Amino acid sequence: MPAERTPHPGALFEITTRTRKGEMLCRPSEEVNRQIIGCLAVAQKQNGILIHGFAFLSNHYHMLISAKNAEVKSKFVGFINCNITKKLNAINERDGSSWARRFTEVPVTEDEFTQTWRLRYLLSQGVKENLVPVVEDWPGATSTPWLLHGKRIYGVWTSLTQRNRAENRKGFVEVPGEFDTVLELVMTVLPCWAHLTPNEWRQRVWAIVESINLEAAEARRLSGATVLGVAAILATSPFSLGKKPKSRRRPLVHAPNREVRKRYVEVLRAVSAAYREASLRFRAGEWDVEFPAGTFRPAGGFVGGCDNRTLDSW
Repeated sequence: MPAERTPHPGALFEITTRTRKGEMLCRPSEEVNRQIIGCLAVAQKQNGILIHGFAFLSNHYHMLISAKNAEVKSKFVGFINCNITKKLNAINERDGSSWARRFTEVPVTEDEFTQTWRLRYLLSQGVKENLVPVVEDWPGATSTPWLLHGKRIYGVWTSLTQRNRAENRKGFVEVPGEFDTVLELVMTVLPCWAHLTPNEWRQRVWAIVESINLEAAEARRLSGATVLGVAAILATSPFSLGKKPKSRRRPLVHAPNREVRKRYVEVLRAVSAAYREASLRFRAGEWDVEFPAGTFRPAGGFVGGCDNRTLDSW
């Protein structure tokens, strides 16, 4: 049973999805950015997901989200991946899926060290690859303006169905924005900082960003690497291919130490064993067999009764 289909002992998740063949289909532009954020806003409203941070690079994206359970999370990511594909296909005049495979997710434990470590990784995306010199310069869809300055984030939902119907009418002339709805994407502070005032936790974000920028500048000085720059990023063809990512084994959980990771693996193994046993009985004809709460039956959908919980509760 895939790890994504088991209940995770933690409400915070890091979500990652890469484009097909590494194409630059999410290459930043005003239209691409606002359509991506519009899809996030609609999916958030439908599924009640909390979004703590996001960064869309040209050929992949990262998000930190909190989800009530695996079903809600899957519906949320499925919606945005499906609809971002539709929007990008309309913009780039192409067909087919935008994504290489199903999204990957890794639960993040509730301690401040681990949550801020993953936020730092998300914020560093454009800088660590020498695309831009500082975090604030990344021109793509990102939560950085809200994290640093409290700026509200808006996107646009374009009804492609209404547009297609209208285009079939005789004498139709499209008015710019006729099928657009402006939506605000609601952001939520990291769970570990929920007890802090906005001024307090934003000071911590500023410290993270400053450390990213300083470390990147020193790395470029030592290596002699140059920055690609915003102009070159915006001029990139959406059909060009990026570097093939290094093959790395995905961790089962982002945790502060080995002991916490061990506890998580023990829970995961117990749930997986129970699922395998139930699955064997189901395939043998025992249709009313009970599957572990928080998982998906081979037929019948999601098994409720298990919201995400903290590691301490397992």
